[in-house]
Amino acid sequence: MLDMINAIELSEEFPVTINLNGEKLVTLMCTPTDLRELAIGHLINTGVVNSFSDIMTVAACEDLRQIYVMAENVTDRRHTLGDIYGTGCGSALDVPEEISQLAIGECDVLLNFRRIKTAFERMYQDAEKYKRHGGIHASAILYKKDIVTMEDVARHNTHDKVVGYAAYRGWDLSKSTIITTGRISTDMVLKAARAGVPIICSRSNPTSLAVDLGFKLGITLVGRAASGNATVFTHKDRIMM
Repeated sequence: MLDMINAIELSEEFPVTINLNGEKLVTLMCTPTDLRELAIGHLINTGVVNSFSDIMTVAACEDLRQIYVMAENVTDRRHTLGDIYGTGCGSALDVPEEISQLAIGECDVLLNFRRIKTAFERMYQDAEKYKRHGGIHASAILYKKDIVTMEDVARHNTHDKVVGYAAYRGWDLSKSTIITTGRISTDMVLKAARAGVPIICSRSNPTSLAVDLGFKLGITLVGRAASGNATVFTHKDRIMM
């Protein structure tokens, strides 16, 4: 039995540390690939830096599982779920002014369901680890006619990786869309708002608090987006039938 288990390919998961300006910032449990993109996206999505232009250098070593970043205009104030808390027995969100200022206003991003479904098909096609052995999440970022897929054992890491990929290559995040195999929770919505991404689509449905936060922060949330039974939960004007 043990030999059979050892013969099964499994998703890799290791601790990887991001070091910022010579000091340890955070250790993430992740799939140790695309580490440059992971670090860039994490810094943007948590508000450590305002944009990619604040990042001067990124050096990633997969063997040592260390990422070294030099950046300017760094803030000690990271936006986390601790900044947002439920009131009324958890039925509503109290969003402080600092977070409310992240809200995305009018944008010219428009998608139809056919484009979304096609994007999911492409993501599944490109997600090699997901197809090969499962036990892993995938996210993709859409920008104009381009789509790029990233995989990781943690869904929030896939979000960081695709944002990092796009930012590093100069894509306009405010005109991008993220699709994902993972559920949309409040942390995913907060990351999208911080990066300026206006639309998130998932093969699953969002949580109730994610929908509440999506309304407040101007994020369009689409659930069961890979199926023929998709639902647009917030800011429906960006999705065409």
